[in-house]
Amino acid sequence: MASNFMLNVSPEFNMEAFSEQLANLYRARGYVVTVANMNGNAIISFEKNIGGINTVLGLGEGVKANCMVNNGVLNITFTDAEWTSKIIGAVIGWFLCLIPLITAIIGVVRQTSLPKNIENDVRMMISSMK
Repeated sequence: MASNFMLNVSPEFNMEAFSEQLANLYRARGYVVTVANMNGNAIISFEKNIGGINTVLGLGEGVKANCMVNNGVLNITFTDAEWTSKIIGAVIGWFLCLIPLITAIIGVVRQTSLPKNIENDVRMMISSMK
């Protein structure tokens, strides 16, 4: 399920500087962030607690933000959300023991709030750039 939002930006908006600033903000919060800039657009991947025991517990967070500017409007679409670990945690918790089910529920809450948190941070960053 993809979600998106749009925000007006100034004509001198620099996508590369913006994407690096956003990436550094989330790296400081413990996320593994990769940025791919091409043709004035950016694809930014945010991941945290992916793999290992976190797959069983459902605590991984991840989303991809596709950023593009068109006619002074920044459009960010969130795709490829990390839901696999939540499903695995819920199934294991349902059939074996309750702990992975509880942690998977916590993971679902964190995963659903990640795009909204990124959106809020982007809004703050853009408002400080104007």
